[in-house]
Amino acid sequence: MNRRRTNRTRQKQINILHTTARKRHSQRQVTQIAGWVALVLVMIVVVGVAFRVGLGLLLDYALYDNPHYTLQKIDIEPEGHFTVHAIRQATGLETGQNLWSLNLPRIAKDLETLPYVSNAQVERHFPDRMTIIIHERVPVVKIVGLSVDLGTRETFYLDRDCVVLKPRDDEQVSQLPEVVGLPNGLELEPGVRLDQPGLRGALEILDAIKHSSQLNTSIDIRSIDLSQPLSITMTTTQQTAITFRLDCIDQQLQRLQQILERFGADQPALRTVDLTPDRYVPVTFYE
Repeated sequence: MNRRRTNRTRQKQINILHTTARKRHSQRQVTQIAGWVALVLVMIVVVGVAFRVGLGLLLDYALYDNPHYTLQKIDIEPEGHFTVHAIRQATGLETGQNLWSLNLPRIAKDLETLPYVSNAQVERHFPDRMTIIIHERVPVVKIVGLSVDLGTRETFYLDRDCVVLKPRDDEQVSQLPEVVGLPNGLELEPGVRLDQPGLRGALEILDAIKHSSQLNTSIDIRSIDLSQPLSITMTTTQQTAITFRLDCIDQQLQRLQQILERFGADQPALRTVDLTPDRYVPVTFYE
């Protein structure tokens, strides 16, 4: 009995020793594998950093610091209204800058801060030239208001998007329809978009008249009265006052065209045309 117990005790001790040895061996393998993985990761990072630094140096040498790609000429399209000096002031462009280092979207955005610029495109032409294509804002009406800079009443323009434009130096005020009926103390600042009731609708009507072959040849708008909050009254050079509602503009223009076709040159001169009713169009004539 004692011998059996002794043998069992020895067998248990041997098993415990084997299990402990296996655990230590397994832990040593895990440590070695973790070390190799860490070493590989470090090597990958080192190689990546070295590649990036090397690529940056190569690009600097081949492109960004290469004197062959320095800006020598700035072409502006269309010519005449925007000088190179004005472009440089707005964008910070200077001859001698590296073409590869220029941020074209930022330059275009800077150009669009100029009052007469609707949008701009900037193109690189290697090795030493840049082209700037400017789409100008086109004045469609004139308006008198207080200048923010001087505090005096001056004449300004508005484009189709209600953006305020200042007449260029030595430019005579164009024969455009004049917007009246707005508050006398209205301040105007070039480049700022106005948000006055009825103004956007009035410009929409003008644009529709301009693009209508019948209306464009029949009427010539002289003034636009916005004094009434729910209507727009346009007076033509023939002294005809046409009153519009702020909604259903297309339908009103169709009715106006029918009125003009009905009362042509052989009929008495139109004095007023009221397009605000839903069904009928009240019309008066000069005696």
